[in-house]
Amino acid sequence: MKIVIPVVSLETGGTRFIYHLANEMVDKGHAVEIVLPEKAAVAWPLRAQITRVKELTPDKIPPADFILPNFYPTVFPAWESKKGQVVRLSLGYEPLWVEEKEKALSSYLINAPILSISQWHRQIILQATGRDSTVIPGGVNSSVFCPGPKKSLTTGRPTIAYILRSREHGYTWKGTEDFWEAIQRLTQLVPGFDIQVVAPEGATYPAPIPYETVIANTDQEMAHFYAQGDIFVSTSYFEAFSMPPLEAMACGTAVVTTDNGGNRDYTKNRENCLLVPPSDVQQLTLILVHLLTQGNIRNQLAQVGRQFAQTWTWRNSADKLEAFLLQLTGR
Repeated sequence: MKIVIPVVSLETGGTRFIYHLANEMVDKGHAVEIVLPEKAAVAWPLRAQITRVKELTPDKIPPADFILPNFYPTVFPAWESKKGQVVRLSLGYEPLWVEEKEKALSSYLINAPILSISQWHRQIILQATGRDSTVIPGGVNSSVFCPGPKKSLTTGRPTIAYILRSREHGYTWKGTEDFWEAIQRLTQLVPGFDIQVVAPEGATYPAPIPYETVIANTDQEMAHFYAQGDIFVSTSYFEAFSMPPLEAMACGTAVVTTDNGGNRDYTKNRENCLLVPPSDVQQLTLILVHLLTQGNIRNQLAQVGRQFAQTWTWRNSADKLEAFLLQLTGR
């Protein structure tokens, strides 16, 4: 089948979902065409056809069996083009954070099926719009995201890994301040640990202790970042799916994450990760103390997490998408 995916850009964050899904659908034998503005960035190695247009208008949308707009501005040109059946792919319920809340909401009210990416995400859309959706979960490429040597083997100091997304760049829900407050408290309780961060937008932070910034622009570099850490921490208040904790598990790193909703499909507290309530700095601090001082528990958590992550594949995600689209065609 022919699938067209109009996008604003393919840079960091959730657009990696599109990149992985598009590549898997190509590998399954489908024709996938990504349509995006001529100056938009493409950060990921796509096997799908890439078509650049001056702007995303209805006349620039190619004909297809299915058109999968994702971010709300792409929905309207796709719908108005009348060039294929529109399936509204949601990577996050945009009215929760964008300024154009009414426009974003209206993108869910067109007469098109909706795809969500977790059960929590599905419930958010259902409660807000009254419309149900089909869940196509995310995955992890275990051939790339796999264990490697821990930095602590050479330093003798455990390393905490964190992805730094700042309020100044619009990421108000990532809990960055909570993380650094916990680290401030941690310095008074546990001596001798290091912090490594990836800062996709080049963000910096007046942190309580020095930290190392790692440049990671590819999946391979991200995998190396996760694998070097002894503990990966995620502090988001909400996420539609949240790929980093799952990727860190696949890399054999113990995961501490907030219960952000979208990760409930794959997180199992005290089995493959440790969960804390969003904004609970006290509990986050105590859990980090526990893991930093109990290497056997940290290693066991990492081992179970890695085994669990093996079952979450992008091929499984593509299989579910393919089955859903074929069902719409009556095949």
